[in-house]
Amino acid sequence: MRINLVRLLLNLSHSLDFSGQEITHHHKRVALMSLQLGKAAGLDENALFELFKASILHDAGAVTWREKLDLARFDIMDTYDHCLRGYKLFSNGFLDSIADTILSHHDRWKGENQTGKSKTDIPLASRIIHLVDRVDVLTGGDRNILDRSREVLSRIRELAGEVFDPDLVSLFEKLSIKESFWLELQAPWIEEHLIPLIPYRSITVETGDLLKIAELFARIIDAKSPFTYRHSLKVARVARLLGEKTGLSREDCDHLEIAGLLHDLGKVTVPEVLLEKPGALTETEFNIVKQHPYYTYWWLKTAAPQSLLAEWAAFHHERPDGTGYPFRKAGDELDLPSQLIRAADIFTALSEERPYRKQLRWEEIESILKSQAKNGGLDEKIASTLLSSKDELT
Repeated sequence: MRINLVRLLLNLSHSLDFSGQEITHHHKRVALMSLQLGKAAGLDENALFELFKASILHDAGAVTWREKLDLARFDIMDTYDHCLRGYKLFSNGFLDSIADTILSHHDRWKGENQTGKSKTDIPLASRIIHLVDRVDVLTGGDRNILDRSREVLSRIRELAGEVFDPDLVSLFEKLSIKESFWLELQAPWIEEHLIPLIPYRSITVETGDLLKIAELFARIIDAKSPFTYRHSLKVARVARLLGEKTGLSREDCDHLEIAGLLHDLGKVTVPEVLLEKPGALTETEFNIVKQHPYYTYWWLKTAAPQSLLAEWAAFHHERPDGTGYPFRKAGDELDLPSQLIRAADIFTALSEERPYRKQLRWEEIESILKSQAKNGGLDEKIASTLLSSKDELT
């Protein structure tokens, strides 16, 4: 599997921007302004590409809706926790080169930061992201962005030399003289403005690196709630085991593991209060939950249009009898890998604690899986394969 890295990161940034009823495109706007400012500051192509990766993922450490909404306030002071969490996420993996930038992307120019850095000790990429991130927050609201631009410039000018790098503020002022600079931030075709600025935009990642990226986002997804901690990692492990036992090739097992890691990507659209509700969900609440495989599908499908990754990941709530959700797939519409992910998801959920029940014993899990197979919720052969794997799964 070969996937365009830029397209993948752009799509995954959608999941970081969901904090209400819509995607805000905050990360894309920050990336756009970062690259414009970085180019004006004379960064070479390698540095610009690193800046793109850091800016498009800068708030990966803010995992809950409350954290994301807090960051939409300009004067927020408690930013270090999500910076440190992001640093830890990126430190040991495919994107480790951006970890230090993520750690310092809210460092104040004058100092007194928990990183211990100040002024030019703060990475330049961090200083750039900090400035444009706060600019993006200031441009929010219902008023025409051109009406707000003067106020935005006045505010960051006041904080130059205290919060922001004064040289970058001066450079930003020069860039933003053009009305088009501001209008691009609200344009519906922001990617058309952003993508041409990204160096190496045709670079691809192969299966090994894609696994590392998927593991990273699995940790982000699962961190939303203590009840889903490591859920995606476990689903991926169980799915791979089932793939090996049902005779899938090593390549397909690799792809199955990636699908397992990313199957709940769309769950970022579900508020934590529903994930942690101790009682039954209302119909309205369950309708919100039902949307998460839909988002998983489209965020992956447009990133990997030539593969079945989206189908394998997103069909985990579809049932062979056609009564699943949200696509109502049935029978032959569900291939073997899709059904393996579903079985792995059901087993893993049953073996984990939930706010409305304790972790189930093997005997209870076995009874539920057999019942699911009998009533059309699971393929009988897959259920049998899973139940025969007790030694590997317990």
